[in-house]
Amino acid sequence: MVNVGEDLRKYFDSQGVAQIEIADKLGVSKAYVNALFTGSSKFGKKSAEKWSEVFGFSKSFLLTGEGSMFTTEPSLTGFNEMEYTRVPLLPISAQGGSLNDFVVSVSLQDCEKIISPIKGADIAITISGDSMADEYPNGSIVLAKRINERAFIDWGKVYVLDTCNGVVVKTLTPSEKENYVRCVSINPAPIYAPFEVALNDIYGVYRVMLCMAKK
Repeated sequence: MVNVGEDLRKYFDSQGVAQIEIADKLGVSKAYVNALFTGSSKFGKKSAEKWSEVFGFSKSFLLTGEGSMFTTEPSLTGFNEMEYTRVPLLPISAQGGSLNDFVVSVSLQDCEKIISPIKGADIAITISGDSMADEYPNGSIVLAKRINERAFIDWGKVYVLDTCNGVVVKTLTPSEKENYVRCVSINPAPIYAPFEVALNDIYGVYRVMLCMAKK
């Protein structure tokens, strides 16, 4: 049986929307939202209508757990008077290849979109592994904006690199080799030792703007 509250919680968590923001949007208390998420309170006809009106959820799904979660395009704009934008989320399965292949082979309609609380982000990526822990824990989502790496790189910052060997998220520092960059992990464990990548093997560099970690 579908756990409606848990599914809703997971959905809002994936979009980076806090319970207090949901409560403010609905004009209810955070405790009430939490009660619905934990299952200690159930949706009634009026509450289902309100959630459907505000967020586009299916009333049938909220009341019975059956059918599609949404009846319309989900609406999550306007939280805390902020204008949210949507950015494509790179599937974890695509991280073994390049973003260039990803952009060419996956249409916008096929790509999952997530809510970005900041403007200017071009793509979102789920962190896989512990090389960038603790600042970028496994399972967290980073929002990144493409830069012109040939013009300027702000050394010491975290970037997403689209390389011939796949996609990596690392801190970039200067290399002693000409036309190379040095990729450094935050995790000091020996297995995450720094390595160097030739600029000619890099298809694109994306500056990490924000990390959304799941609590």
